[in-house]
Amino acid sequence: MFAYNNTEVICLVHDRGKIKWASLMLPEHVEMLQDFFADEPLKEKPILDEDYVNEMELTLQQAIHAQQKITLNYYQNSSFKSAIGHIIKMDPIARKLTIQEGALQRKVPIENIVAIELLHE
Repeated sequence: MFAYNNTEVICLVHDRGKIKWASLMLPEHVEMLQDFFADEPLKEKPILDEDYVNEMELTLQQAIHAQQKITLNYYQNSSFKSAIGHIIKMDPIARKLTIQEGALQRKVPIENIVAIELLHE
């Protein structure tokens, strides 16, 4: 099936992600994979030291004022993720940072940040 709108094509491709491989897998394999991922322990958000939080705040302020590129590590959905880019917005009311990664903008809750590092270009 072809769609004329690029958005529809993207949605169709993403909808087939797991379905297209289902016919190639035996039910026993599917069950083993489900058991494997169910047994994986959930990662907990670390409790950060107050001094470390203050250090991260200083790094954050420096990155905003100097418009420097950063590496940001954060906790989301029981896993750790990272983003590399420039901070384009800090929303103190919603307590979120908006990071520009190429064409992608990512909003990260400030309380989920576990590490910030300045990148020297």
